[in-house]
Amino acid sequence: MSNSSLVTIIKGYEPFDLLRLSKDAFYDVVGEKFPKIDISDMKLSFVFINDEISIRAEITDYKVV
Repeated sequence: MSNSSLVTIIKGYEPFDLLRLSKDAFYDVVGEKFPKIDISDMKLSFVFINDEISIRAEITDYKVV
């Protein structure tokens, strides 16, 4: 059985500062939103919300821990 994708908008960070993080550090930032899962893969995209750039993270592969 396949997991459904989980989606979050990352707020409280400058988007371009987030992109400078290592992969593991970025996964930790996104993981704060979903503390009971172990993230294996995700897709990132930029979105405009209220005239501000944010990062949308779609977690496509994960395990519930």
